[in-house]
Amino acid sequence: MRVLRAFFLTLLLSSSLFVTQAFSGNFGVNIGAGIPFVTQAGVSYQFNDKFAISLGYGRLDLDVDTAGVELTMPEVMFYYHPFSGAFYLGAGIGSETLEATATDSGSGNSITAEVDATTTIARLGWKWGIANGGFWYGMDVSYIMPSGGETEITSNTGGLPSSNAAYQDVIEAGDEFGETSYVNITLIRLGYIF
Repeated sequence: MRVLRAFFLTLLLSSSLFVTQAFSGNFGVNIGAGIPFVTQAGVSYQFNDKFAISLGYGRLDLDVDTAGVELTMPEVMFYYHPFSGAFYLGAGIGSETLEATATDSGSGNSITAEVDATTTIARLGWKWGIANGGFWYGMDVSYIMPSGGETEITSNTGGLPSSNAAYQDVIEAGDEFGETSYVNITLIRLGYIF
């Protein structure tokens, strides 16, 4: 899997160097909202009407009483517009982090489980108005494939012993999450090309 990711990253970076169509490249910014990444933001460089590259960041942050969950993922994406229009295909890599925290309101003791994984991302979507520069809007669907998930548990009281059954259950659940693929749907993305 690591060889495949290295090959993909090399392909991603080298293909952006060989864009040959005449087009003055432009930088852009965008924000979006979706599920599960409720807030999304990014910067991009549009090489021409076919190719673009972007750096993005997605975040989900939920709190319920004394428990909280935060899912974040920075990403690097390469986009190809096969028809030089709104429709595009994308591929990239990211680094996903899931952090779940629970706090006992009486004692103030807390425990945190953090799962880190490398992700491979496949995306398809539409960016209407991007060919004209200026403001554009769009939507997309991503298939996120994490791998190499690692789980770490910390506590402000020293934590649970690693032989504890609850500790082992959390490690197993975290490791499973770090290997489970899922879909992200961006319901709306707004951007501007300078």
